[in-house]
Amino acid sequence: MQKREEFSFLKGTWKQLTKLNHKVHQLINNINNDKLYAINYSNLKRRFTEELENYKNNPELIDIDEFSMNYSFGYHCFNNIDDTLSKQAMFIEVKSYLKTIPIRACA
Repeated sequence: MQKREEFSFLKGTWKQLTKLNHKVHQLINNINNDKLYAINYSNLKRRFTEELENYKNNPELIDIDEFSMNYSFGYHCFNNIDDTLSKQAMFIEVKSYLKTIPIRACA
């Protein structure tokens, strides 16, 4: 018996185990949606309203992206969280929330 034929029965089993492992890994990733941050939306809205008030004479200087980035960065620095993906996720969540708020209603 040649070496290649000796363990040929494992070839199909190994492929099935690899597929199963991949499916389990995807399932765990879909379930694991733990966040390293918690957004206080009333505080976020208050801080954004303050920002709008500070730039009421120059409304063209208000940038939701920059505010969201600074808010996310500040939260992570204050809470001593060093995770780039968490910062990005919080940035996206803050930005999408602020875009739903009419700017005139906040001011």
